Amino acid sequence: MNYRKANTDDVGYLVELRKKQLIDEGSCCDNNIDNELEQYFFEGITNKTLVVWLAVKGESIIGTAGVCFFQYPPTFSNPTGKIAYITNVYTKNEYRKQGVATKLLEYVMKEVKNVFVQIMEKPERKVIIKRGKEAKDYWKYCEEVGCDVWGLLTSIKS
Repeated sequence: MNYRKANTDDVGYLVELRKKQLIDEGSCCDNNIDNELEQYFFEGITNKTLVVWLAVKGESIIGTAGVCFFQYPPTFSNPTGKIAYITNVYTKNEYRKQGVATKLLEYVMKEVKNVFVQIMEKPERKVIIKRGKEAKDYWKYCEEVGCDVWGLLTSIKS
């Protein structure tokens, strides 16, 4: 297994893996987004706002992990406004549970540290996790666990 950074020659493979990831996550595939994905990957890699690491076995790309760099308006807790967002962490089914994604994330985190590191202090927040067991898409999830969360949110004491 080899690991390397993606380049613009990999855009076609990245498009196919991204679509596979979306389908595996339960997204509907009624419309063709190939052109939008090609543009996203090509522009991001070219202007260095997107760095994607690949796991390659033989001639096949079997996993990806990326990081997008962008900037929000500065805030008191983030005066630079710089944000790194980890995205497209995906491993083909037959290679899962073998540490591929973990290794890819190690490379991605080095990219983040090479660009900037800033410790941000955030107040503690409560998290609500509602897991579906059978749902394969968002609407089925709502039917299974309920998506009306306002009553739940307002019942939690600060």
